[in-house]
Amino acid sequence: MGLGMWAAATGVFLFSWGPVFVRDNEFGALPFAFWRLIGAAAWAVAALHLRGGRLDRRVLRHSLAGGVVFTVNGATFFTAIKTTSVANAMVIGATAPIFLLWAASRIFKEQISYRVIVATPVAIAGMVMMLLGRSDSSGGGSLTGDVLAVVAVMSFSGYLVASRIARNHLTALEYQAGWSTIAAALMLPIALLSFDPLFISDTWSWGVAAAMAVTAGVAHLTFNYSHRYVSLRTISLLNMTAPGLAVMWAWFLFDEQLGGLQWLGVPLVAISVLAVVLDE
Repeated sequence: MGLGMWAAATGVFLFSWGPVFVRDNEFGALPFAFWRLIGAAAWAVAALHLRGGRLDRRVLRHSLAGGVVFTVNGATFFTAIKTTSVANAMVIGATAPIFLLWAASRIFKEQISYRVIVATPVAIAGMVMMLLGRSDSSGGGSLTGDVLAVVAVMSFSGYLVASRIARNHLTALEYQAGWSTIAAALMLPIALLSFDPLFISDTWSWGVAAAMAVTAGVAHLTFNYSHRYVSLRTISLLNMTAPGLAVMWAWFLFDEQLGGLQWLGVPLVAISVLAVVLDE
């Protein structure tokens, strides 16, 4: 695999640790998202300045679309988790490749091979099995939460498309500093309107937020670096492996029991993604 593919795979690996990190977090969803973005923006801007760059008007202009749609994604996804079942939200999220394959074909004029066309619905089916097959699943959904989850998946797809366009004008580090700064600024009033406290006394939760600022930030950086070298169709399928890896981390580290469907879904997703990577 080339460097771009390794960068995308590293991003997926780091993304998969997100649910593990927030397992025992005491922050409300939106304040946590705000602090995670603040931390990610702080180190990205510092790194950019150390490398002789600047967070100037050019960087912010090309990062604006990505920052806006990522804010929409963060706000709607975390709210969906609160108002519908986690399984519903994640299954709806697993449909992202449908939107991204359309974008890859129509916007970026990528050729969609027969292997990708077959692998995509198989991977989605495997992800649905993994997320609905939890042996300890509970809780129902709600129409409002499901609608928010749809908005979240569409906005995340929009973020990936905006990122791909922005990378034609910015380096990965410039874009990371730009979009995360914009998203942190936009997330602040949203977090305040949630009426969850921005400041809490739990030391562990602050540590989790700091860890997520680094791991999720580096994940976005490597993922966005790969946009110059890896097709959007491949990125869309690779991104589907993150929730599956999170399920495996929870099984290995926290002894969470896996249902029979999950053991069937894991190889379906893995084989489908491998087929697309080999196609790349």
